[in-house]
Amino acid sequence: TAVLDRYAAWRRFDNVALAAATDVFNRLFSNDNAVARGVRGLGMAVVNRIGPARRFFMQEAGGGVGDLPRLLRGLPL
Repeated sequence: TAVLDRYAAWRRFDNVALAAATDVFNRLFSNDNAVARGVRGLGMAVVNRIGPARRFFMQEAGGGVGDLPRLLRGLPL
């Protein structure tokens, strides 16, 4: 129906982006290659030390950014 089609279209990019990010993280963290270990260790250390970067990733993971529906922004329907 029209409402569900609009919702599906609105979510499509987020779903594809999440699937791609999950694939990258899975490949990075399931790999015992020395270079992969170094990259993930450095990346985790950088994100852990830089508060704005850490908050950005937390908000992205929680779905609190981007083109949100009115209800998620606290607005009336």
